Amino acid sequence: MALSKSDFEKLDSRLKNIIEQPVEQIEVNSDLPPTIEQLEDNNKTYSIVAAILFIDIRKSTYLTEKSQAKSMVKIYRSFMRMAVDCVRKNGGVTRQFLGDRIMGVFIDTVDESGLIVEKAVDKAINAARSLLTVIDYSLNKYLKSKVNGKIIECGIGIDYGKVLVTQVGMYGVEQDENKENEVDCVWVGNTTNHASKYSDLASGGEIFISDNIYKQLSDCYKDVWTEVAKYKGSKLFRGYATSDYYLDYFEELGSPTKVEPDDAGDTENQLLIGIKEIERLQNNLIQREKEIAVLEEKLKKENDNIKKKYLNENTLKIKAVEEKDRAKESLKQEISSTYSFIHDLIYGSFCREYEYIKSIGIKRWQKIDKFYHELGKKQGYDEDTINEHSYYFIEIYAYFEKYDLSYKYMVSMAQKNDTWVYINEATFKWACEKNQGWQVINVMEDNLQNNRIRYEHIKGYKEKISRLKKLRGF
Repeated sequence: MALSKSDFEKLDSRLKNIIEQPVEQIEVNSDLPPTIEQLEDNNKTYSIVAAILFIDIRKSTYLTEKSQAKSMVKIYRSFMRMAVDCVRKNGGVTRQFLGDRIMGVFIDTVDESGLIVEKAVDKAINAARSLLTVIDYSLNKYLKSKVNGKIIECGIGIDYGKVLVTQVGMYGVEQDENKENEVDCVWVGNTTNHASKYSDLASGGEIFISDNIYKQLSDCYKDVWTEVAKYKGSKLFRGYATSDYYLDYFEELGSPTKVEPDDAGDTENQLLIGIKEIERLQNNLIQREKEIAVLEEKLKKENDNIKKKYLNENTLKIKAVEEKDRAKESLKQEISSTYSFIHDLIYGSFCREYEYIKSIGIKRWQKIDKFYHELGKKQGYDEDTINEHSYYFIEIYAYFEKYDLSYKYMVSMAQKNDTWVYINEATFKWACEKNQGWQVINVMEDNLQNNRIRYEHIKGYKEKISRLKKLRGF
């Protein structure tokens, strides 16, 4: 039967009461969060400051599709038991059992005088280390040998901050409200949301933590982390990550049982993240240039006012000049940093499988090339110097059969490099067909005649010239 009018009116009254009732916050002074039994069916919430940990099985949908239901029962039950035990043994409690993911909650432990004797963030990190150790040195060992060769890998995300805990759901069921209660609690706030997203972003065997966690960590846990930036959709999440961060005694446990790493997927993902980071840096540079333009206009106006009214008081002018100089220096450093970042991205695709070059696409490579040249010119480099810095485009443009662009880089490299010249045969054959092959040969021979090639590289340099002449038909 559908919802009756009487049921609708009753539900309408309940919803009105929830919306109109003010939210009350109660501070928790325990090292454990409230349980469902402590929460009430109203807008009263418990406020805690906690480290929130999420652990999630990677590719669980694929695992379920490729496994029998009975196998998944064993996987999920052993995973849940393992997670609860690891969280408990490190001073936390588990909440939100969602099949392939679990949430752990950790609160600072304080003594009678109110001093923290064990940090929530340290508890969470040790719980994460325990989880990774048990998965790779125990759980996977038994799954592989007893459950049709199955192996799991998990990503872990952790954040630290304020969380509100409140009850949701309904007491009673259908016509008899004195029977079954369908209630649960929710954990409201950015800390929970971010920890969940960090877990989604973490690779298999990786722990991804927020800046809040890293700042609060004890020094003995800080050496293993690398600062990272990862995208979820269009949003960038910054933090710190580490992989295979096992407990100290892991070497005594033998060899781990792990999923083989997917290097190709990781590399392609890193390239796409790099592209998005370039776009972010480019927007930052544009904003910086706008700020400088505003500062220059401000300086001009302040100069005029000083000349008219305060001939002897130039404090504002000095301040504006210094501010402008700082902004210019900051822009200069940011341009240099971005130039190096793009250089590393281009170099990262050089001499790899062509699939990586192809995955970026010619239009995006040309956009990167154009932006790289703009940055180089702002640093005072000429066209040939910029081309020589990024000679990797010889191979990239040749792959897309843009031989005119590939050959331009080859000639620039010959003009600027005093040790060698990278040759793509397909590009050079194209140049010969267009009666342009002489250009790179003439430049290289001129370099030899004018002693511009380092002595130890002269022999190889001559051999390369001979090879080019042979390809040209001489």
